[in-house]
Amino acid sequence: MSGLAEATQSRATAGVVPTPVWLWAAVLAGGAVAIWWGWFVLGFIQEPSAVGPVLIALLTTIGLSMVAGLSGAVAAFGLLRGATWARAVAWMAAVLITLTGVGAIGGIPALVGLVWSRKPARP
Repeated sequence: MSGLAEATQSRATAGVVPTPVWLWAAVLAGGAVAIWWGWFVLGFIQEPSAVGPVLIALLTTIGLSMVAGLSGAVAAFGLLRGATWARAVAWMAAVLITLTGVGAIGGIPALVGLVWSRKPARP
């Protein structure tokens, strides 16, 4: 039974390409910038012109930035620990960080690293 388990394990990991080691830093940096951006935009809520559609846009930007930042922190933690769920969260975080605009500093490199690591390794 041990030989069968080893064969299955080696076959399952043969086509897996490791995640780039720098990916956690890109996702964490992008998440930090996104949280800063959300905090910065939060200061505009008190402005007299922040009513109606402008208020909705501000609240959407703040919410997206906070979710992007928190998911970036969770993804970085998971990537550092080598968790199986970390790549999926890193994908979500990279997309959200890129959508914040200012967070594209970390989001675009994270997306490049995730796409690049999907290619199978050549023997």
